Amino acid sequence: MEITLRHDLWNRDATLSLTLPSSWDTHTLAMEGDGKEVLTKDDYRKAVRSLAPLVKGKKETCILFDDLSRPTRTYEIIPSLLELCQECGIRDEQMRFICALGTHAPLDNAAFRKKLGNEVMERFPVYNHNPYEHCEMIGRTGQGTPVMINKEFLACDLKIGIGAFMPHSFCGFGGGYKIVMPAVSHIDAIEYHHGTLLKRYWDVCYGIGRYKNNPLLEDIKECGKMARLDAVINVMVNTGAFATDIYAGDPDGLYREMTEKAALHYSTPVNKKADIVFANAFGKASEAVIALSLAEEFLKDEGGDVVVLCDIEEGQVVHYLLGRFGKGTWGRLAFGERRKGSKTKRIHICSQHRDRANEFWFGKKEDLIWHKGPEDAIAYLDDLYKNRAVSALVIPDGTIQMI
Repeated sequence: MEITLRHDLWNRDATLSLTLPSSWDTHTLAMEGDGKEVLTKDDYRKAVRSLAPLVKGKKETCILFDDLSRPTRTYEIIPSLLELCQECGIRDEQMRFICALGTHAPLDNAAFRKKLGNEVMERFPVYNHNPYEHCEMIGRTGQGTPVMINKEFLACDLKIGIGAFMPHSFCGFGGGYKIVMPAVSHIDAIEYHHGTLLKRYWDVCYGIGRYKNNPLLEDIKECGKMARLDAVINVMVNTGAFATDIYAGDPDGLYREMTEKAALHYSTPVNKKADIVFANAFGKASEAVIALSLAEEFLKDEGGDVVVLCDIEEGQVVHYLLGRFGKGTWGRLAFGERRKGSKTKRIHICSQHRDRANEFWFGKKEDLIWHKGPEDAIAYLDDLYKNRAVSALVIPDGTIQMI
């Protein structure tokens, strides 16, 4: 059986073929939102034009955008926004873009061009957020989070965030005000929010898509309001990272309009478990552990194997808060080497770009088997499970799909 998946979004943006043994009982786990039509240029233009009353008369404009760890094809949204700004009398010298990267590594010129397109780099200054410096303390939330925000962002009287609205592990869905907290906040503020608050509310917050009565989400909203984020342009994407839904307007309205819709959009109906689960990492390939965690949920009770497809040359995200920086040196809130699920016998990582220092994201080295490509992993598993009835599941994009 041959299954085609999309792979390597920000480089090849290509397809990957899995040729699985015909003797295996194989099923692909489709996401509900994959049945939708993809947005057109007119769809973007119509949505963005609703921001006109907000844009007119402004003096200094800041556009926040997410980094390459998110599947937002920002270059498809930008032309409509630039067109609107020009019509509203905003000159190029009044605009700047900031990569809202939180505590991830900064982007270089090539990465900016992948995200924004060439025109933006030629016309406007594009900056990286610095989570260690140049942030201003503007108060505290009711939960005690210090609101310490990028000064360049605060200096502008028009602040717009662009990103993807998608499942997140402890605030329900990313997008909205998350473009401010943590994305343009100081590391001390992020440490308090991601550390102290998450520990306090772990039982009610942790878990993909848990947005109802979520204290961490409410804290994020409060941070964003205090920082005076004026508008967001958020999209929902399919497993090809193409936008199918768009919202442009007041960030508060985003949550009213998009949360229940998103819960259905990203849901993946499942009625069986398997011996082997293949989890493709596409939209958030540099955070492929998300796909691994989802795949483990689909293993049979007696256990089985997970194969993570994440062949990207950048490898896993550099994360100053959660990452590893030496044999015994970790970020402030690092969890250490990941523990595999109780039903997981072996974890297979398919990538030509092994990174020993960062394989802790997936687990202890003795739990991991690295393969140069999916064909190697399939051959290994076919031999391992020979003379047995084998069931297999394939997740087209385990980084955005949810149960």
